[in-house]
Amino acid sequence: MAVNRTFVILPIFSRMNVRSALAYVPYFRNRLFVLHIGKEMVHEEALVDALLDADALHEIGVRLVLVAEGDNAEHLAARAGACEMHAALAEQPLTAGDAAVARVREIVERPQVAIIPSGTLGRFDEGSVRLAVELGAAKYICLQKDAVPNRSGQPIFAIAEREVSRENCADCTCVDELLHAAEVCRRGIPRVHMLNGLHRGVLLDELFSEEGVGTMVHADSYREIRPLHVDDIPELLSMIARCVVDSKLVVRTYESILDNLQSYYVYTLDDTIVGCVALYPFPENRCAELGCLFIKKNYEGHGYGKAMCHFIEQKARAMGFERIFAISQSAVAYFRDRLGYQPLSRDSLPPSRRAVLEASGRASEVFGHDLGTP
Repeated sequence: MAVNRTFVILPIFSRMNVRSALAYVPYFRNRLFVLHIGKEMVHEEALVDALLDADALHEIGVRLVLVAEGDNAEHLAARAGACEMHAALAEQPLTAGDAAVARVREIVERPQVAIIPSGTLGRFDEGSVRLAVELGAAKYICLQKDAVPNRSGQPIFAIAEREVSRENCADCTCVDELLHAAEVCRRGIPRVHMLNGLHRGVLLDELFSEEGVGTMVHADSYREIRPLHVDDIPELLSMIARCVVDSKLVVRTYESILDNLQSYYVYTLDDTIVGCVALYPFPENRCAELGCLFIKKNYEGHGYGKAMCHFIEQKARAMGFERIFAISQSAVAYFRDRLGYQPLSRDSLPPSRRAVLEASGRASEVFGHDLGTP
């Protein structure tokens, strides 16, 4: 039975934050994604949901190639037709080489969704990877029926290609899959996604959120800690506003941040700011303060805060400082138990910083440690 196309685009906005989804639309437009559909997924009912989501991507300007693992592309094309997808089936499998690639290119440029069999088994077969490379795909996506990689029982939402090796991934599942994905990145595909196709909405939830729901191996700067820019200040103020109201962070103004712009850094996922931290130097005392540490609520628990703290420690060490300290009344357990900072007396603070703390009247505690060597 055909599906009413009026509702094809609605899943993007019904299953996720509208603002987050809209931010990705211009970024994805005119990009090409290769969606490799596992042999075991072709007959699953859950595939209909994924095809509707793929059609929504095509509606917003994403160029798509659907690769059916093996030789069952005709059944995949029939299911795409039931979703009223603007698609065409390539006559030859990818094992045919240049002729098959040329045919896919022709279909995509019409523009239609190209459907083609891989002609062989495997998620990262040479024909599918070569197709993605030659067409300049921005993403290679594996829609599979089994579980995606995890590390020590925890999901691996994203991992850089350079971090993937048998040694570094000894505590991961699906190590061979991770190695194959990393090799695809090295051949020129910026991002490789491995998704469990049985989960409803997995395609859009992965692509239209910063964290995602599958495993992404990336060759580009997906995660980055960078200096705060002037244009970021309104976003930073909005982000920390709730904690300021709850008296967990010191009040900051646009002007105060601008005056100390060089002290602030932000943690970004896909260029979206999800956290911040600051380094306040006290060169006369050969120490530095780690301040304004904040992670957005939806991104807590993934190690981003610890990564920012280590980043600031490295910065302070590179600047020649011997000690680092933090002042907090709400993150006492975090600094003590998670970072291993030691409780310090207020007398250990630089005199100028101690005076500001005393004048504030806040019941904050002081933590810190010697920086030593890296």
